Amino acid sequence: MPRRPFLRPALVWLFGGLALALSVCLCFLLAPFMGGRRAFWRVAPWYIRGTAWAFGIRRRLSGWEALPEDVRSGQRPAVFIGNHTSLFDPPLMISTLPCHPVFVAKRELAQVPFLGWVIWLAGFIFIDRRNQASARGSLHRAAERIREGQAIVAFPEGTRSLDGRLLPFKMGAFALAFEAGVPVVPFAIQGGPGILPKGTWQVQGGPYHIRMGTLLESSAFDSPNALRLAAEAAVVALLA
Repeated sequence: MPRRPFLRPALVWLFGGLALALSVCLCFLLAPFMGGRRAFWRVAPWYIRGTAWAFGIRRRLSGWEALPEDVRSGQRPAVFIGNHTSLFDPPLMISTLPCHPVFVAKRELAQVPFLGWVIWLAGFIFIDRRNQASARGSLHRAAERIREGQAIVAFPEGTRSLDGRLLPFKMGAFALAFEAGVPVVPFAIQGGPGILPKGTWQVQGGPYHIRMGTLLESSAFDSPNALRLAAEAAVVALLA
């Protein structure tokens, strides 16, 4: 395996961590005047784009313009689902997608200093995977938020892949879309494992490509499982 860079990522993590603390403070200062979510979306994408540039990450989005205009504009909520390749997937999607979705995240992230505070401010949906009753309650609340107009991003593999190969999709995100009666938009991320694979902190710059697929209407399927199988096949095709 080729050696990964050391000095550049070490410096970016150091100064990026300081910038994250300042950005979180700025979000909380702005929140009383514009609301938590608006403050987050005013500050976070700029911070993430600058950090990605410093790491040498080249972001790219394709297939977005082929989606219906009401989904692209955020007027119609959807559940975006795709492969989970890197710790950087959520922030890079935040800085790249033109709409303002929230993410389904494991509850442990809420306890991380600065990061947990700001994603709480942004309204992320936390799931306690160790408590099934609590997880079901979180999904019901998420369905209510979707019906109110909130788009959501979920990684139905449930964890990051070690080698970039797609893991089997879990049911939660599709039960959520089916219950809320909203479409699923499959996407595929390419380049994530090369930039920051699981088990290392040494970021290596490179291309990061988010490919959007064709929208799947949940009403066209007779069960969440049928929707899951169709979405998994769509992500496989996008990765190919």
